[in-house]
Amino acid sequence: MENRRARYTLSMKSTKNLVPVSAVLLSLALLPVKAPALDFDGGSMSSFSESISSLKAQSKDLKAPTVSTATADSSQLNNFWENLKENTSDGICKNAALKLNQDGKLAGDALVVGGKFQRYMKKFPDNRVALVDVVGVSVGGTVGHSVVDVANSAPLSVSISAKMEGTSMVVRPLENDSYCKNLGTLVKLYEVKTILPVNTKRITNMEVGEIWKMPFALHFGFGLGVGATIDNLVNVSVSAGDSRDTKPAVSLYRMDPNTLRLRLRLDRVEVRSVGASINTVQIPMSDLGLISGTNMIAAAANKAVNNAIFDQINKAISFQLSFGHSQTFGKKLLVEFLLNPNDPEQMANLVKFMNGDFGILKRFIDMGLHFNHFSESDEASSGVGEISGVAAETGNALGADSSFAGSDIYHGHSNNLHIVVPIIHSHDTTWASSYNRYQSLDRDGETIHVQQKTRVSNGNSINLPFVGTVIKYNSQKNVYVINKESTSGTATRPAFLYQQYEGFVKEGDGTARYMIEKANGVLKYVGVHGNGTDAGNVLPSTEIFPPLPEETVSYQGNEATSQPTKTYKDAVMSFKLMINDGGVQEIIMAPVEAIMKAYMNAMRETEAAIINKIMDLFTFDKKGAVTYDQRAVETRLGVSSSPGQDEYNPMDTVRQLANTATQVIRDIVSIKNAGNWKAQSEQFSKVAAGSSKSGLSYENFLKVAVQLVDSKDVSAAVYIHTDKHVKGEADVTQTYNFFNSRDNSFDNTLSEVTQMQNRFNDPAELTD
Repeated sequence: MENRRARYTLSMKSTKNLVPVSAVLLSLALLPVKAPALDFDGGSMSSFSESISSLKAQSKDLKAPTVSTATADSSQLNNFWENLKENTSDGICKNAALKLNQDGKLAGDALVVGGKFQRYMKKFPDNRVALVDVVGVSVGGTVGHSVVDVANSAPLSVSISAKMEGTSMVVRPLENDSYCKNLGTLVKLYEVKTILPVNTKRITNMEVGEIWKMPFALHFGFGLGVGATIDNLVNVSVSAGDSRDTKPAVSLYRMDPNTLRLRLRLDRVEVRSVGASINTVQIPMSDLGLISGTNMIAAAANKAVNNAIFDQINKAISFQLSFGHSQTFGKKLLVEFLLNPNDPEQMANLVKFMNGDFGILKRFIDMGLHFNHFSESDEASSGVGEISGVAAETGNALGADSSFAGSDIYHGHSNNLHIVVPIIHSHDTTWASSYNRYQSLDRDGETIHVQQKTRVSNGNSINLPFVGTVIKYNSQKNVYVINKESTSGTATRPAFLYQQYEGFVKEGDGTARYMIEKANGVLKYVGVHGNGTDAGNVLPSTEIFPPLPEETVSYQGNEATSQPTKTYKDAVMSFKLMINDGGVQEIIMAPVEAIMKAYMNAMRETEAAIINKIMDLFTFDKKGAVTYDQRAVETRLGVSSSPGQDEYNPMDTVRQLANTATQVIRDIVSIKNAGNWKAQSEQFSKVAAGSSKSGLSYENFLKVAVQLVDSKDVSAAVYIHTDKHVKGEADVTQTYNFFNSRDNSFDNTLSEVTQMQNRFNDPAELTD
């Protein structure tokens, strides 16, 4: 009797490391010893940062060779790569860091600075190592008390907090691109640099590539929580909170010898959150049998070292499970100036402005107060007036015209699931939805409306204390539906942009090819209108990650073939696909027959044996649902209407195909029926992300949608970077362009959206 077969179909819904100071000193002691067999920086092959900077010289177009400009969002790709490489076992020296507690004192060029301090290294996009000095200050405090106690084990606490805290961060490029060769610089605490004091000499002496950042957070929050400990082993807690923050920030970036970029940001944000968690309690050090070991360590180092070791062990052996939901509402204002550091008058104005009462941050807050009343529903022309007023007032104080002035009004929500199985695996999954209303004085005050859906999946396997994560696979998928609105109120029809990032550390070649096949799974369907696939639109996955030859093995006198595998060090893929406004209309207005045909065509990946036999038997009933003649289908398939209980019944597949095709049709029709352009865009983003009747999401939805458009309305680019560390196998750093990329406003649309995102997103560590 045949077992019910396992199937996958598109209709299924998707259900700094801190190294102790002693370790740094030990590394320094070993610096004169040459060890060519060891490479703490990740090998002699091209780094990811080098790859980004050389993309324009290494582009390949499968249709016609052109120079690629499709990587305008390299900062997003760099952020994805940094997250992928964070806390891995790749290196030792790059994880070195120095940290002092709140009572630490440092004597640097800012005289004596108190507060929290950390110094560490990271790499710039051009592969240079950056030295980062972080000095934090905090004013205010948190007041909290228990208001009720349930059975002496589950206290309910309410806390109210109000404080101002900030961080001075200085990022400086170093001459050498090796982490280990820069360890000597890391421990020179007398060279610690902060943004204060502000004077002309210190500003003009900034090196090219140096960044000063001073972000503050004016915070008021209310929190509510209840928790309990079960059998002295497991902590269970539920919490909720509402916080309001005003986050002004100033950053200075020495772009070149004659250009200093000043950016002023103001972010007013409210976050409402609720969450629940369960985790094992922290185990006392004595229970781990570390009393004697601790005493020995204490004789050679300080208490901070003991705590770092203990925290590493506890982190590794703790089970964790948590779920959180948050809602965010906010407004951002940004003004940018390009100043000449060699102009004494401009520098004098800058110093005077930054040394005002509470400095530039307070002034910027005052200037932005009236912006509080502007909302996303206001007319675009009103927004231009608010932005230009702040830009003009700031420019008058600096004696310079702004190079950019804009705003971002946004709201969204997210859900996060966090799971940790000690040592074995940890996983974070995030679902997020957001709306951003970008507007600037550029392009006559044009407004860009962006509906965004995001799904992030980060998996870490074999997490070892003091070593890091051995195996990682991260994935991020973004759906953007974009409209542009002029100050007259006229809006364009929606355009659609899909971005997907996939990357891994220490995975096999099968996983590597599967990563590329995710992009191929969409590309092969572009413009086919339900008729098979186009093999000319796919990446050569077996050339990029070639499989090993099959081997013949003998077992108990029988011979069989096996497919050997190999392990790659790391790789990353970026896949972008844009459908212009005309293509989106083709999808929305597609006939129901075309939608059904496209869905069934995609389902041939798993159900070709059934679909090829009965495709012509599918039709529509009076309500527009996909249906079929059951007897005719059974005859074609040669099956009984009543198979055995444990037998696989092909009719179950037929019913599922018809039901899901019906839901896909209704999803797409719902976009057309949504109403005005903004409602249509919001509905399109929901459908594309799987918040719909069919549940098809991201690349699975695209497999159907791209069949309904003409290829001239589609643009796509795939970037691949590998650091294989496999003998005899070449690395790949390549951008592949598809379809109408150069003539379909792909670069312009991508650039406009990503530039706005990069400006208004919270800056990454090495950017301003």
